[in-house]
Amino acid sequence: MLEFARENPGSLLLALLLHGVLFGAFFVTIPSQPKMPMAALPAVDSVVVDPEQLLKPMREQAAAERRAREREAAEERRRVQTEQRQERERVERERRAEDARQAEVQRREEAERLRLEQAEAERKRRQEAERLRREEAEKKRLEEIERKRQEAEAAKRREAEARAQAQREAELQRQLAEEEGRRRAEDAGLLNQYIAMIQQRVIRNWNRPESARPGLRCEVDVVQAPGGTVLSVDIGACNGDAIVRQSIEAAVLRASPLPPPPDPRLFERNVRFIFEPKD
Repeated sequence: MLEFARENPGSLLLALLLHGVLFGAFFVTIPSQPKMPMAALPAVDSVVVDPEQLLKPMREQAAAERRAREREAAEERRRVQTEQRQERERVERERRAEDARQAEVQRREEAERLRLEQAEAERKRRQEAERLRREEAEKKRLEEIERKRQEAEAAKRREAEARAQAQREAELQRQLAEEEGRRRAEDAGLLNQYIAMIQQRVIRNWNRPESARPGLRCEVDVVQAPGGTVLSVDIGACNGDAIVRQSIEAAVLRASPLPPPPDPRLFERNVRFIFEPKD
């Protein structure tokens, strides 16, 4: 009953009004009269009230209230729907705006990433170009150093070759001059004189052994140092015995240093002479 009253307050009010009208009509139709005997009461015509006549206005009012409530409910529904639609539209706008903002952020981040990648690629390209430039410059510098070194070495070789050639030519000229001088000295008999001087020096230093026979003749090869110092003695063909050969070797060693030649150009490290003492 309470739930019906909460849900339909107009109907409840209408029912209360209807009962109140009926109750009031009942007392109106019975006027207050002085007490008199029942027999003396006059006859009173009763008034009949049509309930439909009484309920019609209340029903119309209830219907109007119901329609008003329905209109209010419909307006409330439309208002709520409008607010919900506007809220959805607002949320959608905010979502689109957020999506656009996120897309713009991503676009800017991508643009910044591309810019940084391009900048890094450009930096690496410049570094590589600079490295190649330095390598090329270093290569050219080393090539220039090598070229100058080779030119200097070539110049030194040319100078050395020129000096050597000059020395060879000078030595050749000296040798030619010495040979010419030696030839003239030989032609003048100075070489034979020099050999004879060595022979005489050795013979003077020879101690004749008892086994030496007349007609002794031996070939003697002597190696001497500058200044005449005897370095070695070798007896070649000889008609004497071993004792004789040893005595000749000893005579050569005692004759050291050998006499110098009359012309220095006649000096020879290896000298061969005939040991042939007179009997």
